Amino acid sequence: MSRPWGPWREGRRAVEHLARWYADRDRAGTDPLAALSDVGLLRRLLDEAELEAVRSARRSGRSWAEIATKLGVSRQSAWERWRDLDVDGGPAPEPARKVGAGVLTGRRRVTVPDVVGLTFIDAQARLAERGVVGVHHDLTVIEAADADATVTDQSPESGARVPRGSRIQLWTGRGGAGVREPRRPRPTTLTGRKVDDGLREQAVG
Repeated sequence: MSRPWGPWREGRRAVEHLARWYADRDRAGTDPLAALSDVGLLRRLLDEAELEAVRSARRSGRSWAEIATKLGVSRQSAWERWRDLDVDGGPAPEPARKVGAGVLTGRRRVTVPDVVGLTFIDAQARLAERGVVGVHHDLTVIEAADADATVTDQSPESGARVPRGSRIQLWTGRGGAGVREPRRPRPTTLTGRKVDDGLREQAVG
């Protein structure tokens, strides 16, 4: 059975014409308008072929990331241009987000659980169940003896939506809930100093 090569035969001739024109474009007598006509023909053919190739790729289960890579564009651009090819448009790819020195590309988001009050090791296990990683807030490796230290704070906080694989910073302390740094006494006010001086004078007298 013959295949509809007609338009592509025209496209092949257009390529040959363009190749000859481009080689001789600086010579007198060349026709740039004819070259533009050939460019227009090829562009229409390539646009149609691109559309059909993307439609076929989506039908065969290919991801927007795979399609975008082959075309040299971003996933977001590919999705925005051809999302109507999917029945429901498909989910929009998440933009890349920087996390520390690395980059998290579009990943499924998860909800951060509340791990305050758990031991550090139990908090890590709870976070791992949700697909995120619990790390000490200063990114040091916590000693085995401190693995049962109580988590006193976390960032991002519970309920936050983050990409799967994100790091959750944990602060720890002994004996339940605490604070990130020791409390310091407030400075003595001027009135307070006068009262203290009066008490000292009475004691001396």
